[in-house]
Amino acid sequence: MAEEMEVEIVSKETIKPSSPTPPNLKTYNLSLFDQLAPNFYLSFLLFYPVIFDKDNNRTLHEKMVNVSKCLKTSLSKTLTRFYPFAGRIDGNAASIECNDEGAIFVEARVRGAMAIVIHESDYGIRKKFGLSGPDGPMEADHLLKVQANFFECGGLVIGLSVSHKVADVSTVVVFIKAWSAATLNPNDDVVGFADFSMASILPTVQLDSLPRAPQIKRSGIYNFTMKRYVFDKSKIMLLKEKASTEGVTNPTRVECVSSVLWKCLMAASRSRFGVERPSIFFTAVNLRTKLIPPLPVNSMGNIGATANGSTDEKTELGLQSLITIIRKGIRDVSKRAEKEICTCVPQTAKEMANLAKRDDLDLFSLSSFCRFPFYEADFGWGNPTWICPFFVAFKNLIILFDTRDGEGIEAWCPLSEEDIAFLEQDQEFLTYAAI
Repeated sequence: MAEEMEVEIVSKETIKPSSPTPPNLKTYNLSLFDQLAPNFYLSFLLFYPVIFDKDNNRTLHEKMVNVSKCLKTSLSKTLTRFYPFAGRIDGNAASIECNDEGAIFVEARVRGAMAIVIHESDYGIRKKFGLSGPDGPMEADHLLKVQANFFECGGLVIGLSVSHKVADVSTVVVFIKAWSAATLNPNDDVVGFADFSMASILPTVQLDSLPRAPQIKRSGIYNFTMKRYVFDKSKIMLLKEKASTEGVTNPTRVECVSSVLWKCLMAASRSRFGVERPSIFFTAVNLRTKLIPPLPVNSMGNIGATANGSTDEKTELGLQSLITIIRKGIRDVSKRAEKEICTCVPQTAKEMANLAKRDDLDLFSLSSFCRFPFYEADFGWGNPTWICPFFVAFKNLIILFDTRDGEGIEAWCPLSEEDIAFLEQDQEFLTYAAI
């Protein structure tokens, strides 16, 4: 279906903060977390099916201009609070020069149905909407890039890309909330507050002093096909019942989906290699609520660590065992972060890289964006009907995302063709996941 869609770039400009950044904020020091973050964009697509009014006296172009003007004005206003997003990373990658050079804003016209984007299985079609994947260029060193894609049918897809060097997913959500609020209420002088003080908690360090992690070299790591599997509310309830029957206390949606994915992917490996291989399951952990005292939700930057659970069992494990392993990994890294966060984060990154370079085990990684209020992003046209993440860096890096009702989970899985073929014929997996 991809060939049926045509995206025409109408304009491209730089949006600068509406007010200049004060002299005392001209240099934003990156925290240790930020320095260790990979250098790519966190990218999302937000779908709004109907945004134009029914004024037939105005052309599509006139309506586009009006909406774009509102988005650009509110973006400029929002950048005054999120001032590092309008800056540039300095040469030594230790700070951001908050010089108000601005963010990229692209306006595009789309010929084709929005449903094509939602239902198209080809992950690459989303590149048409201006998003930068993990291997995409950091265009002119811009830390923020937006593309407003206007469909002839009256819909809009907002493509948003933020550099991972200055933001994690929690930061992106706070930014989207502030920007959408500024668009919805243009006369409101209060734009969402952002706390850029993490460098005072985790000071910038000389990169040479950080533990050196070996380069990840793993056969086929960048050779994958993206698949989206949906676990609806009723299937998750079945998973919870199964986990509870096996002895798990209060299993969560994310734990249930994570464990069944891990279980079935280990089965795929066993089918391929003929033996039960050691398996490592990494889980991204948001440390804002794990630290003592907890950090506010509007703490900006990268504030997380990676937990790992492993198994070298020679027998197949059930959901109870896998959930227990995942819980222990998260509990352990949280306790380590409480005691000495400055050494915990680089050490866990090094441990992950050490394991990742081995070819004698199976490595899976999962980031859950569930319960983040993405679907509350109302720019004035109601809440988005669908949101799509777009920044998978390598094979087996799974992303979990809420369905629109907040009850189900979409699992974005970059897998080998062999694993996909196995999963889509595996009866246990198909009991819970819609393909």
